[in-house]
Amino acid sequence: MSPPDAAEGAVASGDFARDRGDWAAAATAYRTALEQQPDLAAIWVQLGHAEKERGAFEAAIDAYGRATKLRPLEADAFIHLAHLQKRLGLVDQAIGSFLHALHAGDCAPDTGDELLWLINHRPRHEQRETLPALLKRTVAPLSPRAGEKPLLTQLRAILTEDMAEPASRGQSRHTLVFDISDLIAYYRNARLPTGIQRVQIETIEGAVQQGGDRDIRLCCFIDGREDWLELPLEHMRAIARLSTASGDRTAPEWVEAMERLRLFLSLTEPFDFPQGASLINLGTSWWLQNYFLYVREAKAKRGIRYVPFVHDMIPIITPEHCVRGLTQDFISWVIGVFDHADHFLVNSDATRDDLIAVAAQLGYTIDRDDVAVIALDTDFRKPERKRLPDSAVGQWALEADDFVLFVSTIESRKGHLIAFEAWAELIARHGASAVPKLVCVGNQGWLNKQIYQRLTDDPVLAERVTMLSRLSDEELALLYRSCRFTLYPSLYEGWGLPVTESLCYGKVPLISDAASLPQAGGDFAVYVEAGSVHSLAKAADRLMFDSAYRQALETRIAADFKPRSWSDLARQIGEDLDRFALRDAGKPLAVPRTPARIGAWHALNRNEEVRIWRGMKTAEIYRSNLGWHPPEHRGCRIKADGGLLTLPMPAHGAAVRLLVQLGGDEQFPCQWTLTCGAELLSGDIGVREDKWVNCNLPAASAPYALDVRFDALRTADGTLPTYFVRGFFLLEAEDTTARLDFIEAVALNRLDALSAFRER
Repeated sequence: MSPPDAAEGAVASGDFARDRGDWAAAATAYRTALEQQPDLAAIWVQLGHAEKERGAFEAAIDAYGRATKLRPLEADAFIHLAHLQKRLGLVDQAIGSFLHALHAGDCAPDTGDELLWLINHRPRHEQRETLPALLKRTVAPLSPRAGEKPLLTQLRAILTEDMAEPASRGQSRHTLVFDISDLIAYYRNARLPTGIQRVQIETIEGAVQQGGDRDIRLCCFIDGREDWLELPLEHMRAIARLSTASGDRTAPEWVEAMERLRLFLSLTEPFDFPQGASLINLGTSWWLQNYFLYVREAKAKRGIRYVPFVHDMIPIITPEHCVRGLTQDFISWVIGVFDHADHFLVNSDATRDDLIAVAAQLGYTIDRDDVAVIALDTDFRKPERKRLPDSAVGQWALEADDFVLFVSTIESRKGHLIAFEAWAELIARHGASAVPKLVCVGNQGWLNKQIYQRLTDDPVLAERVTMLSRLSDEELALLYRSCRFTLYPSLYEGWGLPVTESLCYGKVPLISDAASLPQAGGDFAVYVEAGSVHSLAKAADRLMFDSAYRQALETRIAADFKPRSWSDLARQIGEDLDRFALRDAGKPLAVPRTPARIGAWHALNRNEEVRIWRGMKTAEIYRSNLGWHPPEHRGCRIKADGGLLTLPMPAHGAAVRLLVQLGGDEQFPCQWTLTCGAELLSGDIGVREDKWVNCNLPAASAPYALDVRFDALRTADGTLPTYFVRGFFLLEAEDTTARLDFIEAVALNRLDALSAFRER
C-alpha cells in the first residue's frame, strides 16, 4: 500500500473509532496517518479532538498547534486550541490563539466576544506581564490583512495610539477621581443623556474648564471586568459630545464609538488611585454588587477619600414607585454608603434631610457638616448647538404656544396619571380643541403600564397627549422655547432638573410642592399640592387661559432667575472637597467593621429585603480582599486566587467554634481549603452540595481580627472550579442552648431567624 493509500485507510479507521467514542483507538489511527502524511492539517485537528477527549491535554495542544503551523490563515485550529487553553486555565495562551483566529478572519462572530471575555477575566495571580505588553507582543507578527476581523484592526490601532503611557502628574495636587460607571453603563442601552447622566457630563466638563491646581481623572467599572479602569478625559469628552448630537443609537459613528470604548476599557490596565485622592461618584452604583469591596481596597492601599453624590432616597422613601429588585439593591447600597463614605454631596436641602433621616433609621449618625448641598441650579442651555426653526415643531403635529411640556422619565412617581386626569378634567370643562396638547418627553421607566393604559382607554384624552422620546438637545430646546408652560407634578424628587431647564428657557414651571421641588422652583414656579388632580387642573387652567398672569410670571423669570454655570457648580464641588480634605488631615479613613456576633448567623448573600430597620447590616463588609465575586442569593463565590474574610472578634472568655457553610458549583465538584489561624482544613464538595465545616478558636481576653481564607484546588484535568461561601456562624463551644438553636435553624432552613443583623 502506497503512503497516500495507507494514510487514507488510517484516517478512515480513526473516523470509525471516533464515531463510536473510542478516542484512544482514534488517536492511534490518526497518528498512523500523520506518520505517512504529516501535512494533513485537518487530521492534526482530529487528532487534537481525540487526545482532548481521552484526557491527554498536552498531546491535544501539540496536535492543534501543528495544524495552526500548517494553515496559519485558517481559524478553525486556532479556535479549538484557544478553547482547550481556556479550559486548562492557560489564559494568556488562549488570548493569543483567539487573536490568530481573528487574523485568519474565517471565524464565527462570537470569537471576538470570547476574546474580550478572556481579557476581562485574566487571573490576577497568574499574570507574568501586563495586558498591553502581552497583546503588543502577540499582535506584532500579525501583519494587517484584508480578511482579518475588524476587532483586530481596532485593537491594533488602540495599542499604538490610545494605550500610550499617561503623562506624569504632579503628586502635590489634590486629585479628584470621578467615577463614571453609571454613565458608561447608560451608554450601553441609550445615547442621549438625561437627568443624572447630564449632571455627570456637565460637572466633569465644568471641572475641566475651571482648570486650577486639581488633577481631574475618570474611572469606571464595566461588565466583565472587576477592576477600576481609567478613561482618558478627552476620550470621554468626545463621547459626551457625540451622545448629545442625536438620539439615533444605530448611527454608524455612534456604534463605532461604542465598540471602540468597549475594546479600550477591556484592554486597559487596572487604575491605581493616586495616594490620598478623592473618589467622587456623581451617578449611581447600587447595581454594582462588588462596588464597596473595591472602595475598601482603595481606601486601605491608597488612602482615598470616598464622597458619593446622593441624588435622592427614592427607593426607601417611596418604594411603592420602584420595582422590588431596585429597592433591594438600593438598600444594600445605602448600608454600604454609610459604612464607607467619608463625606457626602447632595443636590438639595430635602435630600440632605432625607439622607440624615435614613441614616438614623439604620442606626448611623451623620454630621450635617459632612454633607455639602450642591444645588443643581445650573444653565442647561447649549448656545453652541444649532437652533432649529420654530416651525420645526410641526414634525410632531404641534403648533408653537399651543402645548404644555412635561419632560420626565415615564414612570409612576413622576405624576403622569395625575397630569392625565387633570387634562381630562380640563377637556370636560373647555372641550378638547380648546385645551393645549400635553407633550410628554422621556424614556420609559418602570411601573408605567397604567400610564399607557389610561391613554388607551380614553381616545379623546389620547388625542390631546403626545408621547415623545429620544430627542436631540436641539429638539428638546425647541420644545422648551415653543411651549406655553411646563408641567412637573412629581410625587417625590431629589432635585427636579426639568424645573431648572424650564426656568433656563424662561418658561413657567407648574410643579408639585413635594420634597425638593420648592427649592428647585424657588419664587418662579407655580405650586400645587402633590397628588391633587383638582389643584393641578385649577392652576393649569389659569396658566393656559390667563395670558397676562402667565406673562407676568415669565417677566419675573427673565428679570430675576440667574442660573449658574457648570464651572461654578464644579468650583463649589472642588472647594467642598478641599474643605473635607483639610478636615481629614491626619485622620484615619479606614472603614469601620462591625464586630462579628457570637451566637449569630452572618449571611454573605445579596440583600432581599425591601425595607430597613435599625441595626440592619450586611456581612459583605467582612470580605477583605478582591478574591470574591459579587454576592448572590446563594452566597458569595470565591475567585481563583482565593477569598479572605476578616472578622473583628469580640473578647470571649471561652472557646468559640466557627461554622462556615459552603455551597457547591452548579456543574463541577470542587476541592476546597479553609485556613483559620493556624488551622488548615480541606475537602471535597459536590455539585450544588451544601457543606458545613468548622474550626475552633481558643478563648481571647481582648478583641482581635480573625482572618479566614478560602481557596480552591485545581482538579486532575487542569480545571479550577470554585465554590460559594454562604455565611458563617459563631458559637461558644460549651453553649448547649445556642448549639440546639443553631441545629434547629439549619434543619428548618431558618438561619435568618438567628441573623446578626435581623430586626429586633
